[in-house]
Amino acid sequence: MPQQRQTYHHKDLRNALIETGIKLVSAEGINAFSLRKVAAACGVSHAAPYSHFQNKEELLEAMQLFITDRFSEQLENTIQKNNNVAELLKDMGITYVSFFVENPAYFQFLYSQSNIKIDLSLSIPDGQNYKPYIIYKNVVRRLLERMHYSEEKQNDIIITIWAFIHGVTSLATMNNVSYNDDWRQKVIDFMEVFQLSFLDHAGEKI
Repeated sequence: MPQQRQTYHHKDLRNALIETGIKLVSAEGINAFSLRKVAAACGVSHAAPYSHFQNKEELLEAMQLFITDRFSEQLENTIQKNNNVAELLKDMGITYVSFFVENPAYFQFLYSQSNIKIDLSLSIPDGQNYKPYIIYKNVVRRLLERMHYSEEKQNDIIITIWAFIHGVTSLATMNNVSYNDDWRQKVIDFMEVFQLSFLDHAGEKI
């Protein structure tokens, strides 16, 4: 029986191709990826993706941008809702973990298959660095600058917290790792165990 074709509005098809592409790359790897496979998975003709993307590289770039924009928006919304630094850092940790726990294919694609670049040394302008990292970095740095840490120490702390939350998220999105508690809520407990020294003075507002 021939595969039933689905009907999409113009914008809906573009988003469906992006979301389906992310899942395919996360499951099968980038080398097995093609526009034809995405079209088949969406139930549309093999020519349909070309109305939105010239080639698979253009679709891959759109997939990367799609996740980055959604991730950045979530982090920015969290910042707007909370101006207490100690609580904000915990809330941003919850946001980070929650975003990828709810969308594990995003994490696998973004950090294993995409071509994003994160400059931890901060040697390039913020506009050229990975946006979610810069959003997070700027929140932490505003706190650390008031506490008279050296620039080198500031960067050490920024990397340490990012690595900690990123590591928790990596565990939470692994299919072969099981855990009975809710990763999203446990972030707060984990950060309290971690007990970053500068959080002792973080009751100020940003």
